[in-house]
Amino acid sequence: MWPLQDRESMNAFYGDPDTNRDGIPDRKWESENLVRFKTPYPMVLAWNDKPLQRITIHKKCYESLERILTRIGQEFTEEEIRRFQLNRFGGTYNFRMTRGGTRLSIHSWGAAIDLAPTLNPLGRTHDAASFMMPEKAVKIFESEGWIWGGKWKRPDGMHFQAARIA
Repeated sequence: MWPLQDRESMNAFYGDPDTNRDGIPDRKWESENLVRFKTPYPMVLAWNDKPLQRITIHKKCYESLERILTRIGQEFTEEEIRRFQLNRFGGTYNFRMTRGGTRLSIHSWGAAIDLAPTLNPLGRTHDAASFMMPEKAVKIFESEGWIWGGKWKRPDGMHFQAARIA
């Protein structure tokens, strides 16, 4: 369903966000491919606790992510959402390189979301007893074919992406 996470496959599936390779996202690509939608349950920006109004995501990911977040809102109580910080939004579309890397992040195509970044920081091994990303949330994402970064060699427990790893 989702493409491999290499640039060629991502561009073939999602379109090229930087056709002229100037390191700046193409405005035409953004207007043709990105959509904004209201979250199905209340969320806040992780960095300042302001209410999140809308999420920006690639149009090919929109329906899938909306189903995922709707299920999270239905299958977790409000208290569980707060405890696991599933209401703390760390980002979706963000044209940038991977942290410490030289290739575009999957966020650059609007095909990734970060949730609960404080409890699930990059590099921290998953520990369910520490209220890190709950398995039930991971399974909801995986049911839509999304990949969870918490299983990677360098864990990224906040990160989910609509792109496969070879």
